[in-house]
Amino acid sequence: MSYRLEKKKVISSIVKWILILGLLVFACIKYKSFFRDAINEISDISAESIAICAVLANIYFLAEGIIISRMTSKEEHTLSLFQGISCAYMCAFYRVSTLGSGTAVAQLYYYNTKKISVSRASGMSMAQYTFMKITVGVMGICSFIILIISGDKDIKKYWGYMLAGSIVIALVCLFLFIITVSEKISNLLIKLGYKLVKEKSRLYPKLADGEKAVKNLQECGRMLWHDKLLFVQVIFLNMFKFTCWYCIPGTIFREQFDVGMLTCLLLMAVCNMIGCVMIAPSGVGTLEFVVAIFFATIIPEGDVIAATLVIYRFFTWIVPFVIGIIPALFLRKKD
Repeated sequence: MSYRLEKKKVISSIVKWILILGLLVFACIKYKSFFRDAINEISDISAESIAICAVLANIYFLAEGIIISRMTSKEEHTLSLFQGISCAYMCAFYRVSTLGSGTAVAQLYYYNTKKISVSRASGMSMAQYTFMKITVGVMGICSFIILIISGDKDIKKYWGYMLAGSIVIALVCLFLFIITVSEKISNLLIKLGYKLVKEKSRLYPKLADGEKAVKNLQECGRMLWHDKLLFVQVIFLNMFKFTCWYCIPGTIFREQFDVGMLTCLLLMAVCNMIGCVMIAPSGVGTLEFVVAIFFATIIPEGDVIAATLVIYRFFTWIVPFVIGIIPALFLRKKD
């Protein structure tokens, strides 16, 4: 059964990649002059800005590694800082290769190799994911409010879309927070699930798995909530790592245009928030779509935005993917 499930995941990832690469090839052929201009723009970006983007992108994974290491600090078998960073890069490798579907499994696998129980590992993984989503939501909503108050007329044109994204992510964050901290409400939702789903349904056996997952999440959530220092560290590191990524577009745009780094950072936070609630494998395409629309309000040249997105994806996707191959192969060899 597990072999079939693994085979289905592999086939699903291959199909997703074929579709994405097919669309990319189609776009390159149909809009070849636009992509040619974007490539020319990349060659015009200074080596200093490229180096800063590379550093910012990788600081994210250093912060992620610290979070992973600190969250295991209460366990019998803890992860060192180096192991936490290795886990972060390995998860990046599986996130790209499986388009997001294998990230959590990779993290559980890494924890398991370090003798951390599956229940505790799944709880920590879900808690980490929950706090990450909440951070994206809070940063996005705060950035939306600041941008609207600042009074930029061009950005204000899309206030409705930004508001809709803020409402959706706020509801998602509220749901995740309630599930994490409220045992009564989560039990009520699980009971409701058992009533609504028929016993013969394929979803029925998954309700038991969901119930276990919620209990593991709440256990780790309580651990974080009671350890105030750890809670503050996780929140701060999440905000810090996303700030690093959000600074990448501004690093490139400030070379050619009279635009502030703070404006780019705030706008990128809003774009990531909206891209986060749009449905796509690992967010592929949704972030690019939102960035292309929103940044057009402050950056007049579309080819520069396209070039920036290529660099952004290269340093936040491709480089971590390549680095992540090392711990992934090491663990495979060790097994």
